Amino acid sequence: METPIDLHPQPRIDVHLLTLDEPQHWREECLASLAGAPIRLHRLPGIPGRVGQARAAGLARGTLPLVSFVDPDDRYEADAFAHLADALDACPSAVLAYTDEALIDEHGRVIGVRRLAYSAFQHAHSASHVHGLIVMRRSAVELVLPRIADLDTGADWWLTRLVARQGSVLHLPLVGRHWRQHPNQHHRRTSTTALRSLRGFASL
Repeated sequence: METPIDLHPQPRIDVHLLTLDEPQHWREECLASLAGAPIRLHRLPGIPGRVGQARAAGLARGTLPLVSFVDPDDRYEADAFAHLADALDACPSAVLAYTDEALIDEHGRVIGVRRLAYSAFQHAHSASHVHGLIVMRRSAVELVLPRIADLDTGADWWLTRLVARQGSVLHLPLVGRHWRQHPNQHHRRTSTTALRSLRGFASL
């Protein structure tokens, strides 16, 4: 088991990174972008076809009151973690806070920016609505981990929807994540039928 790494003298958020078959230089760019963020980083191997199981294992790591995750093919804004933590600290009723995100191509060039002001309706119908950098309260996440462990398709979407049911959601209008677009992205290998079926979970 890999030892967690504190990227700041006073980490506030447990963050996990699941690694699979992404190019090593993408992973290195991801790690470099996190330098100085107030996080404790946990690196775990991904599980092909079992995103929910791997995600649940990552979210269970650590003891800090806030949790998040990063993907090794993306890049992040280190100071956004502190902004999200501050927002949650200032609003005790909130269970999740997230940012906008930039789209980048395979080479890291910016394609555009997605502005993602929160809509509960959009959250229920779009897997990429709550999708920038996301920070959640551990207390809310721990209650729902068993419900994502068996999922692959839409595991992160279902996670954020379950957490959002427990309190309010905060959107910060700043770019926290640079989402790399490439042919091997998980959502590009996911069937529309599978995602549509997950929408039905909203009433469960």
